[in-house]
Amino acid sequence: MNEQRCACPHCSCTVDATASQRDGKAYCCEACASGHRGGEACRMQDCHCGEKPGESATDNPVNETMRG
Repeated sequence: MNEQRCACPHCSCTVDATASQRDGKAYCCEACASGHRGGEACRMQDCHCGEKPGESATDNPVNETMRG
């Protein structure tokens, strides 16, 4: 059986019969199909394709130096 990979450039997921289709490409979820426009996470919890390089939920501290 030949597994098809998600078309999201940084995603490591495979797609199945429920794949989201956009511009002739198959994506594992709507977040990947939309290019993670709103910062949505991939459907797979251990896939971090929607994160910006070098960013994770624990590496994004609140900047407390900018008080008004």
